Amino acid sequence: MAQATNYFPSQNVSVWFQKETNVGDQPDDAGLKKLQTTSFSIPEASVPIEYSAQRAGTFTQTASQGHHSQGTKMWTFDTTLRGTPDSVLLATEAVFEDASSEATLNNDYAFPSANYVNGAASAATFEIRFIEGGADATLHNMVCQGCVATGFTLTEDIGSEGGELVCTINWATGFSPTYSGDDISSPAYDTGTPKNIRSLAAGSSGINGGALEELVIQSWELSVTRNIERIHYKDQTDGSFEPFGYAMVGGFEVTGSMTVIRNDDVHDLLAKFYDSNTVDINITEDSNFIIALDKCFLNEPSIDNGGAVLMETIPFTVVGADDISSSTKMVGITIA
Repeated sequence: MAQATNYFPSQNVSVWFQKETNVGDQPDDAGLKKLQTTSFSIPEASVPIEYSAQRAGTFTQTASQGHHSQGTKMWTFDTTLRGTPDSVLLATEAVFEDASSEATLNNDYAFPSANYVNGAASAATFEIRFIEGGADATLHNMVCQGCVATGFTLTEDIGSEGGELVCTINWATGFSPTYSGDDISSPAYDTGTPKNIRSLAAGSSGINGGALEELVIQSWELSVTRNIERIHYKDQTDGSFEPFGYAMVGGFEVTGSMTVIRNDDVHDLLAKFYDSNTVDINITEDSNFIIALDKCFLNEPSIDNGGAVLMETIPFTVVGADDISSSTKMVGITIA
């Protein structure tokens, strides 16, 4: 057989997203939208090989010991997007099922297990399609079904990406990626403008430990993560080994950091680094973008003396209210 000479240039690959109607069922392409993806990884349709225990008195592995581990794998990959409203609301919907312009993760959140069952009405599972990401001249696309988000990170840095907001989403699926030659019949595009740290609103961004400390923010980061596991496999007769569905294990972990110029306002926060009291953190931009974190513990900061002025990076952990009998906001993201 002659050697194949086809190839797929990386820059030709585009990434398209749509929410599924039913978990793991590929909808038509009417809802596919091309967001402003800047980097990504593509999972291959493969599973790892496992070997059974070595037989006593033997010193080599045999072919009968090898088994491809079907029915247990979660394929993982990431997409990094320019921080437009569409990108941010994709992240909030995928991680805590809220795509409203005032997306909120509350302290009484409950994972909607029934809507993460294979074939059930989907709470927030997605098809992600890598156009020109295949390996075959005919089947030139890679399609990932039943994708769930295990976390997202939002970040802005005055010295990077022109200050633009960057949104990275971490994905996983228990459905094996497939190859497709289908074209998109009704393409839609994200034409939104990314948010930018240079539009931080004066007097509204900083840490409030009683009175707002309006910090001189150089960069900030917020990550919301969770642990999602696949449940067994539904049917092996067709070789697909699709999962029963997904379950969330443990709670959300919400962390972040701010890097600020070290000054009087930072000094005024000193007690909050050791008094076991929470503070609220707000990031407000003039361009209809607000992050409100009502209860945060400040962690041990670090001082950077490598530049023209001293900088301080303040890590934090976001927590919910103790009383879960009433719904209170843990993370609020307003964007338009």
